[in-house]
Amino acid sequence: MIRYSAFTDTGRRRKSNEDALLADVDNGVFVVADGVGGRAAGEVASSITIDTFQQAAPELAAVVRAYAARPEWSTRNAVLELLDSVCQNASRRVYDEAEAHARRGMTTTLVAAVVGGGSCFLAHVGDSRAYLVRDGLIRQLTEDHSMVNELVRSGQMSRDQALRSRYRNVITRAIGLYPTVQADLMSLEILPGDRVLLSSDGLSDMVEMGRIEAVTAEDDIETAGRRLIEEALDGGGHDNVTVVMVEPEATPQTEAARARARIMETLFLFEGMPFHVRLRVSRICEELFFTPGQVLVREGEAGDSMFAIVQGQVKVKKGEVELATLHSGEHFGELALVEPVQPRTATVEGAAFGSAIVVRRKLLTEFCQREPEVGSQILWRLLATLGVRLQQTNALAAKRLSGHADEPA
Repeated sequence: MIRYSAFTDTGRRRKSNEDALLADVDNGVFVVADGVGGRAAGEVASSITIDTFQQAAPELAAVVRAYAARPEWSTRNAVLELLDSVCQNASRRVYDEAEAHARRGMTTTLVAAVVGGGSCFLAHVGDSRAYLVRDGLIRQLTEDHSMVNELVRSGQMSRDQALRSRYRNVITRAIGLYPTVQADLMSLEILPGDRVLLSSDGLSDMVEMGRIEAVTAEDDIETAGRRLIEEALDGGGHDNVTVVMVEPEATPQTEAARARARIMETLFLFEGMPFHVRLRVSRICEELFFTPGQVLVREGEAGDSMFAIVQGQVKVKKGEVELATLHSGEHFGELALVEPVQPRTATVEGAAFGSAIVVRRKLLTEFCQREPEVGSQILWRLLATLGVRLQQTNALAAKRLSGHADEPA
């Protein structure tokens, strides 16, 4: 059963509320939209966006049910693709409305969550935010698409300066700014006790993260939602403020979910990345379950994928000779991500029941094209790892040559 609370308030200084929200618990669709463009225009933009998601809610619920019935890469990404399509539809509708009524610049931010099957799927545009509250701690799931955030990320402005900047509310992406929009899309598995918080910047601008964390840890989700609104008003209430807090059903595979999260956090491709970036990257990761003796890759056959062991062990063989046993956290096949399809140099088969994360070269390439900044980070890490492997190979070759040189002719 999904528990939630949803509140919006005009604030202490605004005469109208350009925020809008959707809390469709029957379909598991929750949305916050913060309209931009002045009185009436902003309200229209956020209202159109909410209406677009309301119309799409049954279809979104259907693809989430399909994912829950068969949780794998293809069904998970089907949800994300539909979410993206709804964002595109909303942007087109808002843009067309603005063009038809001479309201150019009428836009809205968006943060949407679709929950079900033990997972939460998110779409984000602008500077409204999504947070995850887990084990009493809060993590920001989204990254603001704003001018000051870009300056902070590039090192041209400190976070303190960003808070005081007159440009802090200038957003770089918005629903309706153009007929199409680039939305950040991600999914995460829900663990017992998790809460997902969606809010407009009327909360994040007025209330420090520490206070948000403390309030969202309250036992009563209804009370926590009301208190967040009160905190924003007590902090000045300079803007409209909207809060939607959701407590979705948790995944039944808690331990497996935690294991997958650990691998995503420690795998060399993604290590050190912010939590919200790893969630976006996860869309290129498939999961493969294997049994003892099952061949994951076969010597001599072409391959285009890297594997990271989540649970269990695999054996690496060349011919009939066993070379190594790989355990949870170890990986193989990374060379296949950067070069044309080449024959595998060894066979890898399951040594016990387990699972692995699979990253395919085609999906990595598509992700790098969609998100070049994150993609370039991944490629540099891949290049560095391959450089280390090459050094190790050269050192081993030199050692063997040296050994042969000492042998009698």
